[in-house]
Amino acid sequence: MLPVKNKTSLLLHLLLLVIVVVELAGRLTDRIDLEYAVKPLVMVWMAVFFLIFRKKKSLIVPVLLAFFFSWTGDIFLMFSGKNELFFYAGVGGFFLSQLCYIYIFIAYSETGGRGYLQEHPVTGLLFIAYVAGIYMLLLPGLDGILRPMILLYALSLIGMSMMALNRKGRVNQASYLLAFTGSLLFVLSDSLLALDRFYTQIPLAGFWIMATYIPAQYLIMRGLVLEA
Repeated sequence: MLPVKNKTSLLLHLLLLVIVVVELAGRLTDRIDLEYAVKPLVMVWMAVFFLIFRKKKSLIVPVLLAFFFSWTGDIFLMFSGKNELFFYAGVGGFFLSQLCYIYIFIAYSETGGRGYLQEHPVTGLLFIAYVAGIYMLLLPGLDGILRPMILLYALSLIGMSMMALNRKGRVNQASYLLAFTGSLLFVLSDSLLALDRFYTQIPLAGFWIMATYIPAQYLIMRGLVLEA
């Protein structure tokens, strides 16, 4: 007999598998109705799993805020094809989500020691170079308020990944590796979205964006669950 928590985890993961399969199938077949049905459930699932299995009680409020703002971003971006304002609102939701993740990665520690970037500050230049390169590619396709808005969001996104890296040495290795890998997938997912929208059309862009976004959120969540 599996322990109750193991059974719960298995059932939840089966539900997540259904959500992911339906979402990606909808992306591959251009069935927007499938996305409407399951995309809002992604971050709800993350929140439920985190609440059941998290170790550190003090993380609950900031993590749920990060998930909530990601959820609002998901919802608004679903309708961005109907009105440009939904795209702005979606970016705003994810911007607030990145700020929450940055706060979590900075404020919470198991050891209280110095993080990886504090010991190796030059590594941060690689992240800055990446975001600068992507932004320069996007710049000709941006106009008006999009230029500062996309730059600000890009900085928050890359800052989130940098702070996930900085957890190395401050939390247990499994927690660090999961969250940092998730942060890199988040950067990849949003890079694909931005390049497809403002630079050049990417084949099956919607599929690849979600195929990287959902694992990104999942790995970050699992990393935070393991933080003791």
